[in-house]
Amino acid sequence: MSQIITQYFNWMEENYSNYGLSVIQLIQIGKFYELWHEPDAPCIQQSYSQAELLVESGPLGGPLEVTPPIEQVALLLDMRIISPGKRSLLQMGFPIYSLTTYLSILLDKGWTVIVIDELVAGKFGPKQPKQRAVSQIYSPSCNLEDCSELSYVISIYFKDDLLGVTLFSVMSGHSVMFPVYWEDRDKVARLLISYRIKEVLIWADPGILNKIYDLLIGWNLFPSEPNARVEVMSALCY
Repeated sequence: MSQIITQYFNWMEENYSNYGLSVIQLIQIGKFYELWHEPDAPCIQQSYSQAELLVESGPLGGPLEVTPPIEQVALLLDMRIISPGKRSLLQMGFPIYSLTTYLSILLDKGWTVIVIDELVAGKFGPKQPKQRAVSQIYSPSCNLEDCSELSYVISIYFKDDLLGVTLFSVMSGHSVMFPVYWEDRDKVARLLISYRIKEVLIWADPGILNKIYDLLIGWNLFPSEPNARVEVMSALCY
């Protein structure tokens, strides 16, 4: 079991690097999908209140406590977290057949869901250790099992006072690209109303966080509540 756990967290590190911090990794263990968490593992997230991010001088009070993903998911899905055995590992899970039900809930809340499945036993027989591999990756803007709505991801590149904006739909392949100067940014908000944007990618210097979130609020891509929490990569991220 320890080998599986090590492999799980190796995948987790790689997936944080590839897909960001809003990742849930589900691993198949028999007839269940499980989510694991090491309480003593170093956290690579920092959290600030939006009110702090929007002041000109930047965050003042320092990072707030970040709730581990497993606790957020357990609360969202109304599930219980357990800690079996002597190891400090925290676990939660649900039957495989329930994935479709829970997937829509997780995606609607902005999570990227990575599914790791057991591979079919090969010629060496069932007594050999089970092999696992990533079988599916779902994100809020890319869920090919539910094409009822056309979702888009928006990518924003900051370069001085010029913004490079790209809108892309994985489902249809449709894309729109255009530059816009910072002083003309308000004109873009009217254009974005026509698109169902489910994911936002930002390419910018971390030193302009307040400017980034000011833009997202102006474009109605981020909640305006001052107590909303914002999680960002720390300097020691993967």
